[in-house]
Amino acid sequence: MLMVNNNILKLKGPIIIFGAGGFVGINLLKKILKNRADVIGISSDPDKSWRIKKNQIPKINVEQCNILDRKSVTAVINKYRPRTIFNLAAYGAYSTQKEIEKIYLTNFNSTINIIETLKKYAFNVYIHAGSQSEYGLNCYRPQETDELIPNSHYAVSKTAVYYLLKYYGRVEKLPVVHLRLYSVYGPWEEPGRLIPTLINNVKKGQLPPLVNPDISRDFIYIDDVVDAIITIAVKLKKDHFGEVFNVAAGKKTTIKELAQLARKLFKIKKEPVFNTMKNRDWDLKNWVGNPKKMQKTFGWKVKVSLEEGLLKCFGFNYEK
Repeated sequence: MLMVNNNILKLKGPIIIFGAGGFVGINLLKKILKNRADVIGISSDPDKSWRIKKNQIPKINVEQCNILDRKSVTAVINKYRPRTIFNLAAYGAYSTQKEIEKIYLTNFNSTINIIETLKKYAFNVYIHAGSQSEYGLNCYRPQETDELIPNSHYAVSKTAVYYLLKYYGRVEKLPVVHLRLYSVYGPWEEPGRLIPTLINNVKKGQLPPLVNPDISRDFIYIDDVVDAIITIAVKLKKDHFGEVFNVAAGKKTTIKELAQLARKLFKIKKEPVFNTMKNRDWDLKNWVGNPKKMQKTFGWKVKVSLEEGLLKCFGFNYEK
């Protein structure tokens, strides 16, 4: 991980992380804070963020901001004049987040608020966290240039952001880039998600209720995602402005294979029980990413296998 630390030192500061109270955001914030202090984690309500509180992030490194309010965004950017900006804020990724208008306001409109404000100053790089779900029904090893067929409002909102950033990068020549993150897992993930639920159950010597065994994911450990985000921020060139990159392991894992791996790793005797949990509306059977563009452009590749990642998760306490 020495290379990642060196890359962190190369980031142009000050650094701002929107969505710092989220799963990916808190991991990125913690990683940068280990190496430098000129980073600010932005949250809509830091005092209520369980991740910020549990990690005891210094108050000097946290700022409250309502990204839906242009005045609030302007005030934060005016105060810190960031050179490196990571936008990991999102709404609608979880099945409980169903407010359609809020999905578009949070994921699309707020992006306009942020970038239009940033344009007033010289900034070095803006990285936006998109989603694998932008591919939707076209989900088997798609390249970044393949057709997007989003199958949820969340996916549509993220697809819209992709085209927005493509415009800002290609037409306005701004240093912006869009990432399509696949199934990220690891410490500080929402406890009700698949991997935390699996880990909490195997600690009790059992497996949780599971969905259709043929449903698949492309799991990628959080450290690899943070590595990818930082690598791009350091290596971004003008040719990349407005580009999109898949951040994926490139390996398809079915729920059945995940259950079998968990049984092997944690010596679970009980057989898994499938089809006892309802599939999410957007779950698909052949969900796997294509990270070749990331590998070729930035020399990035996944370092943590699913087996190693699950073992790392086993040592983490998934409780709010």
